[in-house]
Amino acid sequence: MSQRRAEVFPGGIDPRALPDMTTRAQSAHRMAAYVSAIFAVAGMTWVFFTDVALYGISHDKLLIARIETVKGWTFIVLASLLLYAVTFRGAARLDQVRRLTAAAVRSIGDGVLLLGHDRAVAYANPAAEKMLGCPYDELVGMGAEEFSRRFRVSYPDGTVVPPDQFVSQRVFDEGGPLHYQAVLHPCGGGEVAIIATAAGVRLTLGEPSAWVVSVMHDVTANANLERLRNQFFASAAHALKTPVAVIKADVQVLTPAVAPEQRKIAASIERQCDRIDQLVQNLLVLTRAHSHTLELHPQEIELRPLVERIAHERVWSYRHEVRTDLADTPSLHADQERLALAIRNLMYEAIRLSPADSPLTLVSRPEGHDQVAVGVRYQPVARPEQLGEIYSEYDDIGIGRSVAETIVRGHGGSVTEEEDGSETTRWIHLPAAAEAGA
Repeated sequence: MSQRRAEVFPGGIDPRALPDMTTRAQSAHRMAAYVSAIFAVAGMTWVFFTDVALYGISHDKLLIARIETVKGWTFIVLASLLLYAVTFRGAARLDQVRRLTAAAVRSIGDGVLLLGHDRAVAYANPAAEKMLGCPYDELVGMGAEEFSRRFRVSYPDGTVVPPDQFVSQRVFDEGGPLHYQAVLHPCGGGEVAIIATAAGVRLTLGEPSAWVVSVMHDVTANANLERLRNQFFASAAHALKTPVAVIKADVQVLTPAVAPEQRKIAASIERQCDRIDQLVQNLLVLTRAHSHTLELHPQEIELRPLVERIAHERVWSYRHEVRTDLADTPSLHADQERLALAIRNLMYEAIRLSPADSPLTLVSRPEGHDQVAVGVRYQPVARPEQLGEIYSEYDDIGIGRSVAETIVRGHGGSVTEEEDGSETTRWIHLPAAAEAGA
């Protein structure tokens, strides 16, 4: 036990100076029974032995009565001293725990608000005062309505959070912990992006919350960095689009005039322009998805012509033979440009994860009456350890996969993977036009 204490409390810190934070049933009844037993035994011992000694010394009733009185007062004094010692020890321990707990909460770097059963703020630590730009006396007693008016709590997209939707209010009814990301507008001006987490304090599971602890973690720096990153991606993507389009157009104009042995170079330049254009589109989709500004413009389209056009794009043909296995499918309500990007991303992933000169097959099929599926079938590399080199954190396969899943989810669909022997198929499942328009 002493070795364990030395590990938990290094540097010679006395563990008795810290409160016991375990949840074991260290019964107050047992402690009270222990003190009462000591008091009872001591009292009975005192009465018995003093009575025996008294009646053995004297038979004078008057003297015995006087000594009995003195003995009673002595017992009361000793009992009072015992009660004082026990009460002082318990009160001192409780006061120590209270002060240590308050100091621990005050030292927390995140803003902490404690809400009482009336759902109003009962305590705020210094970090919360600093974060909100509001003194302690004004925060204490503040309800959700007033808090909403003072600090205009909103979601990251700017939508105001209704007071009854604060996690500190919902946790009273829904349990917890609950959390969300929000933006506060402190009294001193500016914005503070936070992740708010709230949990109810219950001594017994199933009981109503006696207190609610709401923790506000400041993520303003991260939010600003993410905003700058999105702006950079968007600016870089827009800046790349025009020069890449010009280079590709110039190559296409010059290709018929160049010597046959140089046409491979021209074709390579054109393929790389297509790859950069695809990466630019992926960056734009990612940026808009992160900023919640991605818009889809669905219209009724036929899947087969779209897939055939993608299969015949020359960007795939220099390394792989592209085949098609297309069944008749119902029409879709989809954003044709975005859906084509998702399919191209799966094609690019299949190219990177399969051996050179192996076939790729674009597949489409109906799934019941209300869904269609389009997939890319390929033969994965023979050695799994090669995937680590191909699919590294700096590769754009991950970007393409994330963009494809984002686009497909925006259409109400899903992306799955199917393995059949030596072949793997990445599927896109989409609702057919009848369901999409419902």
